[in-house]
Amino acid sequence: MIRFFIDFVLAAAIVLQPAAGLCFDLTLLHVNDSHSYLDASTERIVPQGVPVQARMGGWARLASAVRDVRAGAGNVILLHAGDAVQGGLYFMRYGGRPEMELLDRLEFDAFAPGNHEFDRGASFLAGMLQYAKVPVVCANLDASAVPALAARVRPYTIVERGGDRIGVIGLLTPETRVISSPGEVQFRDVVHAAALLVRELEARGVNKIVLLTHQGFAEDKRLAAEVPGVDVVVGGHSHTLLGNPGGVEALGLRPEAAYPTVVRGADGQDVYVVSAWKWGRVLGRLDLSFDEAGRVTGAEGRPVLLLGDSFRRRDDAGRMAELKGADREALLARIGADPEAAVGPEDPAIKEYLAPFRKGVEAMNAEVIGEAVLALPHIRVPGVTETGVRLPRGSLIAPLVCQSMLARFDSTGEPADIALLNAGGVRESVERGAITAGAAHALLPFNNTLVLLELTGGQVRRALETGVDRGDGAFPYVGGARYTADMRRPEGRRVLSVDILDGSGNWTSLDPLRTYRVVTNAYLASGGDGYEVLKSAAPAYDTGFVDAQAFIRYVRRQHMLKPLSSTGVTYIPAK
Repeated sequence: MIRFFIDFVLAAAIVLQPAAGLCFDLTLLHVNDSHSYLDASTERIVPQGVPVQARMGGWARLASAVRDVRAGAGNVILLHAGDAVQGGLYFMRYGGRPEMELLDRLEFDAFAPGNHEFDRGASFLAGMLQYAKVPVVCANLDASAVPALAARVRPYTIVERGGDRIGVIGLLTPETRVISSPGEVQFRDVVHAAALLVRELEARGVNKIVLLTHQGFAEDKRLAAEVPGVDVVVGGHSHTLLGNPGGVEALGLRPEAAYPTVVRGADGQDVYVVSAWKWGRVLGRLDLSFDEAGRVTGAEGRPVLLLGDSFRRRDDAGRMAELKGADREALLARIGADPEAAVGPEDPAIKEYLAPFRKGVEAMNAEVIGEAVLALPHIRVPGVTETGVRLPRGSLIAPLVCQSMLARFDSTGEPADIALLNAGGVRESVERGAITAGAAHALLPFNNTLVLLELTGGQVRRALETGVDRGDGAFPYVGGARYTADMRRPEGRRVLSVDILDGSGNWTSLDPLRTYRVVTNAYLASGGDGYEVLKSAAPAYDTGFVDAQAFIRYVRRQHMLKPLSSTGVTYIPAK
């Protein structure tokens, strides 16, 4: 809280008095990690301690908000900090076309690809980008091995507004090589690439420079501190919610830091670091003033949480019902007084554009495959969810996905001993009630095939150590096994008491010399998320079974899905 208060005080102090040399005002709008969520999504807010389900985002609402800002501000630029695709059903069905075309329809000035843009390979990305004319920027990408992609991506773009020029440099985390499937392309060091391109832009007389990154908030702050000549870092990847007391925090959301977060740059000048949460729910807005030398003389953060005009909460019977009457009016008044949230309309033209695509998505959503007896929340690492739910043994849905992987092999007559899944391979929680095929594809959106590996017990332990040490999306969930992770111990020695469930239903200790049949997804089998031990294992057999289809098959056979008695993980935090 102390750090957050300091960030807030700094943010409040940013709005400086106009300097004598003031010559240029700029409004910078941005989004990131929209992940194919082209329609509004639902999130719990807690105004005055009362939980309410609210509709947020959606590209029709985003378009309307952008249009309103452009109508009221002079010089406006609009940026996307990556991961426009992968996660929602639109990408599953249409392969990125509507996402790319929307970048043009909203007239984005630059798009920096994220790691998920590479999930189907560099050549697929090159084909997907044919649907858009938006400048695509990534300074630390070497795509020379894929000429079609190299021809489409440039290191930076120069945006002209009001007779002035703004340089926008794109950057992508080099970890893309292990957390996605980029194939032959290479990624250079982010700091080195940024420093070179800042100097190049300055040599061209461009003195207003924005880094448009997809590497995460912590890395963005480091980058801001290390590269001289940078004014703003607009980031994505970590899904970081930024805001200030009295803003989204008043609605029960939990901003990580102030918007903007101020970092002292390598040249002694302040650098403003911003990010806009996820799924098009927030339109980031930073109003900037520059003097003639390109120094920032004023910066005011005005991000907006984009809310739809629909709010639901549980009634006396426990059913979700639309908020009405005085309760609704009180909530609308609270939102109206919130500087970081607004109820806004949807743009009719974007709604009309999406209509034919939505029909295909609705068909996927409509097929019911089973029912969740209870809610099955997903959390990557055991602890506390964004909404405050405590899950000390982690995700409740990931272990069921592991069970579906084992069940798919049981049906072949050649069962596997262990299922291994990375937490990032699961993208959603499952709500109580009907489960549709669409929900299954949203849960497991990557079209990963299931791969059978033969691993020694020692290799299994190394794989678990890898996931536990890396954490986040790499954190390991298992089926047919259980383990303890003690985060108080040194890296490489945190996994304790690994047990395997044998065919008779008994638990036996992992034998480091015995060979086990392990089913995982193709991403991990290829060394994704740092699981190099799996990549080096032999033989590997790609079954061709798709993970989402295996889960659908499992749910149909179970029909009534409920949490397992154990998630397979006992987690001891570092403190």
